[in-house]
Amino acid sequence: MFDLSWLELGFVAALALIVIGPKDLPKMFKMVSHVINKSKRMMNDVKGGFKQLENEINLTQRDNETDWKTYLPKEIQHLPDDFTPGTLSAEAHAARRQHNNEQQEITNARIMQAQASNETSFQNQASADIDGLANTAQRQEMSK
Repeated sequence: MFDLSWLELGFVAALALIVIGPKDLPKMFKMVSHVINKSKRMMNDVKGGFKQLENEINLTQRDNETDWKTYLPKEIQHLPDDFTPGTLSAEAHAARRQHNNEQQEITNARIMQAQASNETSFQNQASADIDGLANTAQRQEMSK
């Protein structure tokens, strides 16, 4: 980490012995070891906090993926997929769905009627065009 050789470490130890003194050197080593241990504990606490946060996030994501219907009693788990709890009662939702289905059937019937009408109009128009072309062809033949 510091890239020190044994000679350099010996030099630092001798310098510490001279500067600090032999009497206070054990106290200094004890203080340094306390600081190192405290910093390790703090680092482990931070790592543990991040790990706990990661686990909570994973649990939250897993809970969000769980279908809410699994928490319902079995009697009402058959609700339609577009039913949202708290918006309507199941009966009101069923009535609304029935009404929507009826409206969709009416719309489909109108579309089919319009398509049939358009086909009839198209057939009539095509017949008229063919008759017109035939009349034009007859006139051209007569004029020759």
